[in-house]
This record gives sequence, structure tokens and C-alpha cells, in this order.
Amino acid sequence: MLTSWRVKNFKAWQDTGPIKFAPLTVFFGENSAGKSSLGQLLLALKQSAALGEMPLPLDFGDAQSLIDLGTFAQNLHQGKLSQPLQFELQWRLTQPLALQGVDQQQIMVDELRLQVSVLADLAQQPSVQSICYSTFQHEQARLSVSYCSAQGAELQVQIQHPQAQSYSIALAQAASPERFYQFPAAQQLDVPFLAALALETEALLADVHALAALRVAPQRSYVWTGDAPQGVGRAGESVVTAVLAASAEQRMLQFAAGQAEQSFTEGIAYWLQRMGVASGFSIRPTQTGSDHYQVLLKSHIDACEVNLADLGFGVSQLLPVIVQAFYAPPNSTVWLEQPEIHLHAQVQASLADMLIAATQAKQAGQARHVQIIVESHSEHFLNRLQRRIAEGVISHDDVALYFCSREGSEAKIEALAIDTYGEIANWPDNLFGDEMTDIAARAMAAVQRKRQESN
Repeated sequence: MLTSWRVKNFKAWQDTGPIKFAPLTVFFGENSAGKSSLGQLLLALKQSAALGEMPLPLDFGDAQSLIDLGTFAQNLHQGKLSQPLQFELQWRLTQPLALQGVDQQQIMVDELRLQVSVLADLAQQPSVQSICYSTFQHEQARLSVSYCSAQGAELQVQIQHPQAQSYSIALAQAASPERFYQFPAAQQLDVPFLAALALETEALLADVHALAALRVAPQRSYVWTGDAPQGVGRAGESVVTAVLAASAEQRMLQFAAGQAEQSFTEGIAYWLQRMGVASGFSIRPTQTGSDHYQVLLKSHIDACEVNLADLGFGVSQLLPVIVQAFYAPPNSTVWLEQPEIHLHAQVQASLADMLIAATQAKQAGQARHVQIIVESHSEHFLNRLQRRIAEGVISHDDVALYFCSREGSEAKIEALAIDTYGEIANWPDNLFGDEMTDIAARAMAAVQRKRQESN
């Protein structure tokens, strides 16, 4: 699970400062305040770490990629080519890792931090300036390994525990990082911990799934040939495929606290009904033996089944959110952009309940540890989340809230201090607009009009 994220010199961000993540993390804020760019860079790292040949150590994509951010230069804060793009990721490992070959010893770690600096070269392409891995066990520093292009002949290794010491590892001649998280090739072969660190980064990023704010429109039928997608897709285009694949695998999950585990289709139907958008949900072939499927729902208990395309746009936008939250593999990170779009206020509030349940869900009796990060403009979502904290449904320690704003060309981020009663101590000005000003102005306008009409 991601525990911390920091970005410097990227789009609107000169420096985010350390952003602490929780099982459920929510970013609120103004439009164009930099919320989305935090997730965009994470997706760029994901596609850069994907298998396949890549000419650059950091891939900002193209029209066929997971995400297309344009050129490297276009993404630097205020176009500052002389300043490096820097980012820092920290995460807890799924299980403790034994690092082999560290000065002829083994070091156990359970958390990693990766710090990277990337500078534009003469062709304005990304070139890795530095890579540093730091490792921890029970929050205590164990080992750090660093590369700096200015001292490109060797890696520096520092051991903090069990006994402080440092040494260097010679690099192969003219070696340089192929990707932002991979050290250059070393001359010696008995340093397997270097590759192990890179593999852990690949595993982390492979389990990042993101759903964009603009989801695809509902279709009357969907094709499924038996494949199992990694997720519902960036725009939710694989949502039906995901449900069918989970059903074929006979996947059983606990979709809400205190309930028995259910089949995947039953669990999705449960949340659609609980959120008040549909009382029935099924996916069936359009005809016997066909690989074309239709999504059928009931708007209420006594209604006839109707095709998803006929029920209303909001349901089609909500369905990928619910499916992705529960379809993601255990120990995944799910980034949701404005999941409340096209939804009624009551459903927006219920989103908080569903996402809390997704972070607490179990599979085969074991916690799934799925982390969910949300970008939202919904006060209804926040109100319900505060209520559930006050009721003890979720601990305030398992929630992190942030408010993003702009000061001129600079994006700013502020952590919202929420206590065990769901109260926010540092409520920002205009978090959801100045509601009281509108209420007072409306009342005054009504009084003035009544006076004019009575004269």
C-alpha cells in the first residue's frame, strides 16, 4: 500500500510536500488546482514500468497509451527545463522481503522508499539524474542504495542496521539507468538485492488502477470471449468483461461488513440496490451460445428488466466505480477521478459507504487491503464520510483528506485534520463554495422583490 507521495516541478506543482496516504484518501479542491496531475504522474510511472521495450526511462505516453501527457518539457512546472522533475514514492510491502547479497549478508525489510530525479537533456528528453532506494523494517531504517549520474561509475550503499557501514558497487562501463527505477548494470554479479528492489517497484505499479472522470457511454451489448482484464479500463470500457471474468472464476467476496461472502454479481447487485439506483442486476447472453452480452437492471422491485442503455446515464457511470473497487486484486491501489459525476446527491453520499466497504472487504476470510484514492467535488460524499467516522464505521486513522487550491500559478495542498468524531479542525475557506453567502443573498433578494411588488 502506498504510504507517501511527493512531487516537485510537475505541472502546477512546484513542490507538493509529503502527502501521506491512508487506506481511503480523498482530494478535494478547486478546478485546475492540480488534483488530477498527482494521479497522472503515477500512471505515467505505471506505464513506464510495464513490460516491453521503451526508448526513454520515463514514458509520458501517446494516443495509444494508458495515459498521454505530451512531451516531457510540457509537463515541467512553468516549463522550467533547468530544474529536474523529482518524485518520491513510499510503500509497505505485501510481505517482508529478504534482500540478498548486501555485503555478504541478508537484510529483512517491509517498506520501501524510492526517490528519483529526472532532468531534461539537450534534446529535452528525460534523463535520470539520480535514483535512491531506502528500506525499512518496523519503521526503522535498514539500508539505502543510491545512484547519481554525476558519479556514474558506482553505486553508494549505506547499511544502518544491524551495524552501520557503507561501501560502493562498481558499475559496468558506460552503464546508465534504462528506466527511472532501475539501477545501471553492475560489474559484479552477486548483488541480487539491486534487481529485487526494481521488481518490488514493478509489482507496486502493476497494481495501480485508475478510473477516469469521463467514463464510456452504456452500450446495448458487450462482447466477451473469456478473457480476464486487469481492471475495468481507464474509461470503464471493460466493466462488463470484468464482471463476467470474476463470475467465471467464481470469485467470492465480503462486500459489506458483517455479511457473508457473495458471488461477484450478487455483490454488485447489493450495492446498486443499497445505493438506490437499481433493485436488480444481471448480465446475460443476448442469445444462447452468443459471445454478446447485455446488462439488465430493474429500476425498482416491481419493474421489468431493462437494458443498461435504457435506464439512464448515471447508472452506467456508477457501475465501473463499484466494479473497480471490488475487482482490483488484493493489495492494489485504486485511483478514482470524480466518481460522483452524473449522480444524485443521495447516491454521492452512498459512494462513501461503498468505498469504505471496499477498503474493508475480505476474500476467503482474509483482508484484501485494497487502497482507494479519490478526487472529488462532492460535499455529500464528505458529509457521509464524516458521519461514518463519528459512528466508528471507519477509523479516522484510516482516512486522509486533502484540499488543493491555487495561488497564482502555484498549486497548494493542505491536509485536513479530521478527528475521531469526524470533525475537521481546519476547514478551508470555500471548500465547497460560500454557501452561506448565497443563502443570505437569496433571502435579501426575496425581501426586496416582495417590497417592490407590494408598492
